[in-house]
Amino acid sequence: MKKYSLYGLLLLCCLPLAAATGPKFDEYFLNKCLRVDLFMTGTKTKTVVSLDEIIEEPIWAGSLSNLIDTLDMGHHRVEVFDKESGILLYSHGFSSVYGEWQTTEEAAREIYRTFSLSVLVPFPHQPIELKLLTRDRKNQFIADFTTTIDPNSRFTNRDKPKGEYKAHAYLKNGSPNEKVDILILPEGYTRKEMSKFKKDLKRLMQAFFNESPFRENRDKFNVWYLEVASEESGIDDPRQGVFVKSAFDLSYNSLDVDRYVLTLGNKNIRDIAANAPYDQLYFLINSPKYGGGGIYNLYSTCYSHDNNEGNEWWPEYVFVHEFGHAFGGLADEYYSSEVAYDEFHPKDVEPWEPNITALLKPPQLKWKTLMDEGTPLPTPWRKEEYDNIPYKESAERSAFLRQEKYWGTIGAFQGAGYASEGLYRPYLDCRMFSKSLNGFCPVCRDAISRVIGFYSE
Repeated sequence: MKKYSLYGLLLLCCLPLAAATGPKFDEYFLNKCLRVDLFMTGTKTKTVVSLDEIIEEPIWAGSLSNLIDTLDMGHHRVEVFDKESGILLYSHGFSSVYGEWQTTEEAAREIYRTFSLSVLVPFPHQPIELKLLTRDRKNQFIADFTTTIDPNSRFTNRDKPKGEYKAHAYLKNGSPNEKVDILILPEGYTRKEMSKFKKDLKRLMQAFFNESPFRENRDKFNVWYLEVASEESGIDDPRQGVFVKSAFDLSYNSLDVDRYVLTLGNKNIRDIAANAPYDQLYFLINSPKYGGGGIYNLYSTCYSHDNNEGNEWWPEYVFVHEFGHAFGGLADEYYSSEVAYDEFHPKDVEPWEPNITALLKPPQLKWKTLMDEGTPLPTPWRKEEYDNIPYKESAERSAFLRQEKYWGTIGAFQGAGYASEGLYRPYLDCRMFSKSLNGFCPVCRDAISRVIGFYSE
């Protein structure tokens, strides 16, 4: 039996208990949320962060024991210090639309844009110092914003959540503080289409929990939803001249990529989502057009159904794939599709994502402990022949990979992270590499399992 197979079996049977990280929760925090809204303004090389609003929210869904982020993922990190003692009380990694936009050609032309961003932290008893850090080109965290916050100040907004929507439980296994809480939000569903939303939700969540490692860890999740109706059905599709009055203003053609679905309406999202517990936000889009998106610890988006014969399973693929980004911090492993980015992963820097590598120091490869001894690095495969197979011939491409010498082996295969050369993925095929119902590879499953453990132990 291969080393990684034994490891995977042990991992999936039971996640290891995680030691608490950070101080005792009750000594510094109340079990509710402090939301800090910020503006990030800049270009590819310049950023200015400014404070927008401080808001008290009624629900803290995060862990009460794991307060210091040990996962070391995300383009940004928020750190909370006790103002009087200077003790680090809380930290959390995440990424942003602004961070992705900075890698586009528009940002490189020094065109300034402003994006809204929220950071959620447990509600402190006393004044805190909050820092926002962002990775530089070498992936080192640099503080680009610091502010002092008195949570008991008259300047803290204490309005009730917008709309006062009732949180419904699709799946409830326990306290939000001890589970991974996913909040599903309907986008482009009118009031008359709420029954369709619930059917779509059920179908996609069934596909989600059929996928490993979610299947084995179903009891560590809560899944909630809000019935937020849109005025009109569907979402914006600018390339087709379609503009819709939807609840959260999601749109195709985000960052000028037709299939990429995001929204810039951050404050509206947070105002409504405050009605329910959540660690992860997921927008289910009432649309038959292929599309979606996922940004680490921000949100995921996925279209609900596909009317093209033979493509009926594509929403199930997208739904799980995008959650891999937003929850597991996984990078895309493909390298041939259209993207908006200009050098999203610099090839002379090791990416922070757990499933791709620049292979700058092979003996220190991040997934080395999962590999069989003697596997060559980089790991050879017939990449040029594979690239000559038409992209639409997915069955032929899949069959080709399965005939490779190192099929089923963890290694470092060139071609990943939108780059044909210079970046490597751990497995020949994976849910993060090809458009198929193939599962996550052992390295991706391991990464996701670590995150599940962090939130639920």
